[in-house]
Amino acid sequence: MGIFDKFTFDKKPLTQHPIENFKDSFPDFARQFKSLEKATSTAQTLDKQQFETLWGFSPPRVLNQLLNQLNTLGHPKFQKWESATVDNSIAESEGNIVEEVLLKAQIEYPTEHHVEWFSGSISLDPIVNGPNHWSGQNFSYLFPVVEAEFLERENPQIYLYNHTNPDGWGTNLEVMTKDLSSFLYIIMATHAFNTKKINNNEFFTCYQKSKDKVKLPYYFFNSFRVNGQWISTYNFNYRPNRDPGSVITIDYFNRARWIIELLKGNHNNYLWSIRNSFYNRNLNPVLSPEIHEKNLEHLPLHVPDALYYLFRCFFRDEKDQLKEYISVCKNSSSRIIKDAAKLAEKFNDGMEFFGEIDNIQRMKQDFAQGMNW
Repeated sequence: MGIFDKFTFDKKPLTQHPIENFKDSFPDFARQFKSLEKATSTAQTLDKQQFETLWGFSPPRVLNQLLNQLNTLGHPKFQKWESATVDNSIAESEGNIVEEVLLKAQIEYPTEHHVEWFSGSISLDPIVNGPNHWSGQNFSYLFPVVEAEFLERENPQIYLYNHTNPDGWGTNLEVMTKDLSSFLYIIMATHAFNTKKINNNEFFTCYQKSKDKVKLPYYFFNSFRVNGQWISTYNFNYRPNRDPGSVITIDYFNRARWIIELLKGNHNNYLWSIRNSFYNRNLNPVLSPEIHEKNLEHLPLHVPDALYYLFRCFFRDEKDQLKEYISVCKNSSSRIIKDAAKLAEKFNDGMEFFGEIDNIQRMKQDFAQGMNW
């Protein structure tokens, strides 16, 4: 029997302790592919206190399991992704971290942190948030912490953030793998292929097992020919279920893109362009009394919703609701939410100069002209 005959990748979807269960079938597979050298990763373990300070809740258990698994097995070395690192060190920064991150994003690219916060996710690699963010890597792997925590998804999808273009409308966030098991499988299999631990035919077997569970970015491997068939990254063609709530991390990102672009200082987009690109009005509903009452209890607990409504209400001039949101969010256990509320309060009190934005009050008025909310 070959090594792939022993690998039970096509078992029923895992619903409980996915990483622990996945290890039952994964070690034999992984050991075949790893070099005999001991892993020399310098990746840090997740700092639980920093995470809790930022998000207001403990890190999902499955996130720790995923990082531990990657640290145990060693990390793929292709395209400079050399460690499974979650950088929450900004939790120890002084001042207003939301204001600091948004101002930095106006002048530096790729942008840091706020894409994760607005989408409720956290980066598994150091490219965006670490010292190597100028290294030329165009993608970051995102673990959906809010999905895992609030929707209790024990085996969540892994997302891919494409930051190839400083223009936010040229970037995108999409599902990369159906679940954590598929993520572990494909990064190890591709690493083995790229480092010539398996040949074309063996990787073709990997392809057949994972093609409907994975969507790969272009850099994972070069195209190759096997049995008269050309295989490239584009042959991995997973398409997630588009039912409501199935890709909520993407919905968080898409609904906030206009806010992200406005706060960048409008040096890459004209206001009319942002207005015309206002993403999916269904994601930006009318703020009804029922939604408002639910928000008063919900926002202090939920980072992406809090950031969205705090800045949405400022730009849409929903002053009464904004004052109440600021009041409840300033008492949140999440530093991200508290600092966002403090910044929104500055805007609401008439603050004008904000980095590259000479007058954010005037920009708000200019943007609102002609908008069909």
